[in-house]
Amino acid sequence: MRKINVFAASVGREFGKSAENYGDNLMADLLRELFSCEPVYVDESRAELLGVGSLLDIYYKRHRADKLGFLRKRPWRTLHVWGAGFIKSNTEALWPQRLVIYAVRGELTKARVAPGKPVALGDPALLLPLIWPKKVTATSEVTVIPHFVTYQSFVSQYAASLPKHWRILNLLGDPKQITDDISSSDYIVSSSLHGLILADAYGVPSCWMEPHGKLKGDGFKFIDYFSCRGTPIAGPVDFEVFLSDFKRGVRAGAASVPSPDRINALLKAFPFQ
Repeated sequence: MRKINVFAASVGREFGKSAENYGDNLMADLLRELFSCEPVYVDESRAELLGVGSLLDIYYKRHRADKLGFLRKRPWRTLHVWGAGFIKSNTEALWPQRLVIYAVRGELTKARVAPGKPVALGDPALLLPLIWPKKVTATSEVTVIPHFVTYQSFVSQYAASLPKHWRILNLLGDPKQITDDISSSDYIVSSSLHGLILADAYGVPSCWMEPHGKLKGDGFKFIDYFSCRGTPIAGPVDFEVFLSDFKRGVRAGAASVPSPDRINALLKAFPFQ
């Protein structure tokens, strides 16, 4: 199995040493199951692949004050970009390596790094149904997905008062189990982008929820993904409003399943095949 140096954002100081965020965990299974590749998680300067996640501006954000760091260029190394995006609207895709763009998350990222070029669009998480089929039987009427940094505060505020057959999903866990929980839901309400992306991937209606706390970024990653979603998404809504409307039968937010052409384009754009 071919080994690929992958950079992924980490909840802790080093990727894999503690429970990781769902979206950042997905590359391992996608690489192994779809492309027979084994990820080796490395720091930014040694990476050769950026995939799932808001990763394009991470090096810039971490090192922009370090002028010496930006002088240490490595143009003999190539950093392949396959489905990544930006987390903010005013940052740059500056890396020591030479960037080669194969696919990006959405139209807004494409306009910043590959205007006018024929790159694929979409988050690689949209490919998960190819390796983990949708659960046929629904096990929850509504799954609520707070962003992982606000999970505990959300649970403290709402867990005791949710309707029967509703659940709150913790994104710091096993990726396959989380995916199964999303695909077996009747409805998703999420302040996590990957909660919304997976709802689309598995054809589950969804609604974008306002976060319950401060999150990184300025919302760019959401608008970027929505730019190639195909149909508008409901929200962002306050959870109290969502809960009240849902009880009254107001259920806006149809799924937007990616087309076979988009899925095939993402697969063909993978750089190591």
